[in-house]
Amino acid sequence: RRPLPAWLLQLFKAKIEESKRRDANGLPPLYAELQTFWFPQKAMFFILQKPDVSPPDLYNPRFFLWDPEALCSHIPCPNCQRPLHRHTHISHPRRCVDADSTFWMLGYHYRCHWCINSKSGRNTLTFQSWDPRILQVLPPHLAAEFPVQMSYRTAMSNTLFSWMRSCFQNGMGSKQFCDALRVQHLLSHDKLQLQYLQHLALRRDGLDHWTGRQYEAFLPFDDVSSHGRHGFTPSSQWLRDMYCKFIEQYQHVFNQHIAMLTAEICAIDHSHKITKHIARVDGEQVFTALLTVTNEKGQIRAINFVATKSHSQFELALVHMRESLVRYGHLQPKIFFTDMPVDRQFLENVFASLCEEVVPVEKYAHLEPFDILSAVEILPKDTIASINDALSTILDDVPQDDGYIVVGFDLEWNVELSPQGYVRNGGKTAVIQIAYQNRVYVLQVSEMLAKGQLPHKLQLLLSHSRIRKAGRLVNSDLLRLQDMCLSSSSFVSGLDLAKYAKERCIIANISKCSLSDLCALVLQKCLNKNVPERIS
Repeated sequence: RRPLPAWLLQLFKAKIEESKRRDANGLPPLYAELQTFWFPQKAMFFILQKPDVSPPDLYNPRFFLWDPEALCSHIPCPNCQRPLHRHTHISHPRRCVDADSTFWMLGYHYRCHWCINSKSGRNTLTFQSWDPRILQVLPPHLAAEFPVQMSYRTAMSNTLFSWMRSCFQNGMGSKQFCDALRVQHLLSHDKLQLQYLQHLALRRDGLDHWTGRQYEAFLPFDDVSSHGRHGFTPSSQWLRDMYCKFIEQYQHVFNQHIAMLTAEICAIDHSHKITKHIARVDGEQVFTALLTVTNEKGQIRAINFVATKSHSQFELALVHMRESLVRYGHLQPKIFFTDMPVDRQFLENVFASLCEEVVPVEKYAHLEPFDILSAVEILPKDTIASINDALSTILDDVPQDDGYIVVGFDLEWNVELSPQGYVRNGGKTAVIQIAYQNRVYVLQVSEMLAKGQLPHKLQLLLSHSRIRKAGRLVNSDLLRLQDMCLSSSSFVSGLDLAKYAKERCIIANISKCSLSDLCALVLQKCLNKNVPERIS
């Protein structure tokens, strides 16, 4: 530790001697007469009136006296809860950094006559008056007078700390704040130097000019000689550590505050910026993103580091959020904004309120819905015989010449969803739909395909080259069925309606065109796909 300059120690000893005088209530003059914690400070103008003024006189630091034992009935020992007693003053003042200057804090050692010091083995255990354990047991209105945030060897004023928090919250980094703080300290020092030089200039116009009197030079801010100011501003790392220490100290308070906020309209998002500043383990990132949920007031309602974007990484955080809303009597979320559509089912599972009184809006909801005409029969078939009989009516209509007939064709199968809402894989085909004339056959073939077979008439229809099967992505459906039933003949003559529409210049992009798009473009009708119901 660098020794303190002589001019500062001289002022410190004078303040200590002044504080040794106590009245009948044990109060020093500063408390009893002036009723303040701050020692009075002369203005620069009056200091400059001294005939032998020197730069150390102008440094004129502020001093703060902290002796709470004199202001309350007793302070309990943090270990045994018995009263502490003032022992002696702390041998060195504590440096405290403020916005544009440094002040010094004077304190006392408080001794417990019952506790044993682990080093000496005697009843010599003492606590500094600014020990955090002492501050915690003081009356709140007295502890509120303590002006600083403490570190191991120095301190930071509450005013400066509040400014730092505001700067950090508004995008200013610790390095930038450190630079700005140093500029303010240097500016204050330069103003003091200018005031000193202006005063000397006036003296030079008087008798000092004829006597040739010499004056001390005003030394730089960070000069550490005996007459130097020993100026100090903390590093950006120190400022960052002070901020982190404060956040960790009040973490439970912040968590409690967050848990009591409303969350009727929420937005959920992953940020990948802050994780770049987190230390890696063996070169690998521990966390890849920071998940944040904000409410309708822009307040953070949940925040969680995640190793991946998997829903399982933050499901528990959202469950706790739901439980806290119930605990504090708030409404459950009504709307969730997200840039990941696959979050929908996951969020609806966590917050059932998102599904209440909600009607899905179709893409072409402005168009009239596509309804099946009353003359069209829907005929479900679930046995081999009934399927063969039904499809024989279609096969009998195939022209004997080179003509062809067209049927509507589609498959449905069960799907397995991942926790993120993605379709992980599809099961075997469960239903085949074939539309012909005014009939729609719904063929339930799941049990048949489980045995690796299909009805004979169905295989004939699928392999018939003059029965065109019209649908979207129909060729892949035919290939899927062919593989499942191990057919010796190929299932052919698929007519992809998207390709058919592109050849006639109705659409430009096949990959993004669905059956509902074709229905809207060609028929001017809205085909209700109802995706949540289809994969439910």
